[in-house]
Amino acid sequence: MAAGGEQQQAHRPGTYKQKNKQHKHGKHRTKGEIGRENKGRVAVMALTKKQRRETRKMDRRNKANQLRRNKKDLVLTEKRKLGSRDGPPHLVAVIALHAEVDAGAVTKILRGEGVGGVVHEDQGVTGAKDSFGLVLPRFKQRFIFYRPDTADLHALLDVAKIADSLVFVLESTEGWDSYGEYCLSCFFAQGLPSHALVCQGVADLAVKKRSESRRVLSRLVESHFPDARLFPVDSEQDATLLLRHLSAQKQRRLGFRSRRSHLLAQRATYIPNTSQNGGGGPATGLGTLCVSGYIRGSPLQVNRLVHITGHGDFQLSQIDAPPLTPRPPAVHNNN
Repeated sequence: MAAGGEQQQAHRPGTYKQKNKQHKHGKHRTKGEIGRENKGRVAVMALTKKQRRETRKMDRRNKANQLRRNKKDLVLTEKRKLGSRDGPPHLVAVIALHAEVDAGAVTKILRGEGVGGVVHEDQGVTGAKDSFGLVLPRFKQRFIFYRPDTADLHALLDVAKIADSLVFVLESTEGWDSYGEYCLSCFFAQGLPSHALVCQGVADLAVKKRSESRRVLSRLVESHFPDARLFPVDSEQDATLLLRHLSAQKQRRLGFRSRRSHLLAQRATYIPNTSQNGGGGPATGLGTLCVSGYIRGSPLQVNRLVHITGHGDFQLSQIDAPPLTPRPPAVHNNN
């Protein structure tokens, strides 16, 4: 009771009263919920090194060295297998980038007697111009040269997909024309494999024009191929240097080629079916296409579909082992 019969009034907070924030526990589970979910199970007090996957410093270094060595061996094996006795021949496509140059003259020099190779006409692409197989005992390499039709851009792009190396033939004064530059832009957009640049007619120029031509070509080549080397092909000695470069250069890896199987049909025959049940009768319009060539890229399985350019997808019937192909003879040292 207040003194003098006055009624006591309750305290009213003012505008400056402190208001503490409430504790926000968020969406964390309580201890009871965690216990009910675990159902009496307890965590491991101490994990072993094997369970923690902990390794010592020497073990980690040894593992890194093993991975590095395996990658190096894989690259060396792939490089040595190409064109060797146990691998597919080195497929080289010769492409002219100027209307005034003759790519057939380059293939003629490459198959000359002064190169020291053995030419096999049956190893080339049937029906194609200047397509032949070349065995070089000196370098222990096998090549297949193919000269596609430069007027068909789609054929050039298809050949660039499967060729191991491309040989671009340049003109001695201009290098390439407008159509050749357009082809190069398409090659770069699709993915350019290993390549070499050659020029013709430099030896036929005068001495003053010869040095000027080399300077112009070098400046032109550096704009598109900074690390490329220009090879003159006017003699069989120049052809030998070009073949050495093709056999020793590093192969560029393209993602779409390494993930898929690809093949250049060296020989193809079509066997029509007479009837669906195998007996006599009129032709049904169906048949079997027999294709011979070397499978490159990833291994090909008989149960998978194959795509034939310009025709569509088809089911494989069988894969037969190829006959023995010419191999580079072993070079014995008399010493």
